[in-house]
Amino acid sequence: MSWRVPLVDLQAERAVLGDAIDAAVARVLRSGRYVLGPEVLRFEAELARCVGAAEAVGVGSGTEALWLALRALDVGPGDEVIVPALTFFATVEAVLAVGATPVFVDVEPGGCHMDPGCVERAITSRTRVLLPVHLFGRCADVRALSVLAERSGLVILEDAAQALGAARAGQRAGAWGRAGCFSFHPSKPLGAAGDAGAVTTSDPELVERLRRLRVHGQLDGLHVDVGTTSRIDEIQAAVLHVKLPYLKAWTEARARNARVYAEELGGCAGVQLPPAPQDESFSWSQFAIRCGNPKPVERALEAAGIEWRRYYRRPVAAEPAVGAGQRSADAFPEAVRACRQTLCIPVRGSCGNSTVREIAAVIRGALD
Repeated sequence: MSWRVPLVDLQAERAVLGDAIDAAVARVLRSGRYVLGPEVLRFEAELARCVGAAEAVGVGSGTEALWLALRALDVGPGDEVIVPALTFFATVEAVLAVGATPVFVDVEPGGCHMDPGCVERAITSRTRVLLPVHLFGRCADVRALSVLAERSGLVILEDAAQALGAARAGQRAGAWGRAGCFSFHPSKPLGAAGDAGAVTTSDPELVERLRRLRVHGQLDGLHVDVGTTSRIDEIQAAVLHVKLPYLKAWTEARARNARVYAEELGGCAGVQLPPAPQDESFSWSQFAIRCGNPKPVERALEAAGIEWRRYYRRPVAAEPAVGAGQRSADAFPEAVRACRQTLCIPVRGSCGNSTVREIAAVIRGALD
C-alpha cells in the first residue's frame, strides 16, 4: 500500500541531503578505499563522541553488533543472558547464536522495558549479562539495572538500536553498560543507505577484541579468534558522516511533534500516551501509543492513508525459533498487553504540525 503519510519518508530526507550524500559516495568511489578506510575511522570517532563513549566499532548491522559484543564478552554455552520478552527477534537471535541461553522477563506494567523486579528474580548463578532493550527511542530503567548488575557481578549490554540520542539521568543510551549496540538500518533515526551497525564502549580490551572479531579474528597477520566478516563499509560510513550532524535537529523536530500529540491526545479516553519522566530525554524513533481497543484506530488511520505499525505481534519468547527455550506468551502478561495495545504512528521531523494534528484528529474520531 502506498501511504499518504508514511512512518518513514526517505525521500524527504534526500531532498535536504541528496547532493551532500552523492558527493560523499563519489568521494569514496574515487578514493579506491572501500573497506575500513578514513571514512570509517572518522565516523567511529564522531559516533563515540555523540554517545559519550570512548570508542565506537563499526560493524555490518545492528544484529551483528549484538552478536559480536556477546562474543567479545566471552558469553557462550552454559551462560544465561536476561532479555525482555518484548523486543525484536534479533536481540534473542544474537544470544542463541553464541550458544548462550536467553532468560526472558516481563516488561514493566503499562510499559515496554524489562521490569527490574522481574530481572532480580531471574538472576541465577549462571547469569552473565543483562541485556536491556531501549524501545521506541526511550531508555530502559538502566539505573535500577545497574544496581542489580553491580550487586551480582553482571555485565550490562545495551540494545540501543532504536535509541541513538536518547538519554536517562543525563547519560546517553549506549554509554550506560559495558557496551551499547546500534543499528543504522534506513528506518532508524540515523539511517545508512543499507545495513550498518556499531558497538560503543569505553573498555579498551573490548574494543581490541571487537576490531579483531569483525575481520576474522586477525591480529598482526595471525588469526587468534574465530571471527567473521562484519565491517561497516566506507560508503555507509560516508553517508552516516553526512547525516550525523543533523541528528540533533531531527530529534528536536520529532520531540516537537511528540508534544503536539500530547496536546491533542492528552486526556483522550481510550489512548495512553508514552510516559515522560523528568530524567529522560527521548529520541522518539517511534511514537508508540496504547489503545485498549486498537482496531477502530487502525481502520481509521488506514482509511485516511496514514501508516501505522504494530511492531511486536507476540512476546519474542513465544517465537518458534527460540527452540527449547520457547515459552508460552501467557507467561508474560504485560508483554502480551503491550503487543495487543501498542500502535506506532508517524512522528518523523518532516511531518508538519498540521499533519500531526490531523493524525490526532483521526485517532480521536475513531474513539468517539
